[in-house]
Amino acid sequence: MNPPNQDAHLYVPSHIMHNTRQLQYIRSCFAAIAGSAAGILGLTNLSGFLFYALSWTILSLLLIARTSNMKKYFIQGYKEVVFDGALSGLLSFILFHTLLYGLVHLYQ
Repeated sequence: MNPPNQDAHLYVPSHIMHNTRQLQYIRSCFAAIAGSAAGILGLTNLSGFLFYALSWTILSLLLIARTSNMKKYFIQGYKEVVFDGALSGLLSFILFHTLLYGLVHLYQ
C-alpha cells in the first residue's frame, strides 16, 4: 500500500481559490493603474510596453517579498505569481492606457 502524501493536508481547496482570486484582483487593479499612468504620461509604442513590463516586474517582486514562503500560499510557487495572468493584465493595461491617452492627449 502506498503511503499517504504528507503535503496533502497543507492545501485546502477553498484557501487556494481565495488566494488565486486575491492575486487576480491585485493584478487587475495594478494593470489598470499602470495603464492609466502610462496613458497620462503619453507613453506609446515600445515605451508603453516597457512601462508595462517594468510595472509587472515590480508587482511580481512586491508579491514575492510579501509572501516569503511561496509554497505555503500557492501550489505552483513563483510561477503562479510571476507569469500567470500576464496576458489578461496586458489587456487591462491597454484598455486603460487607450482611455486615458485619448482623454488627455487627443486634442492637444
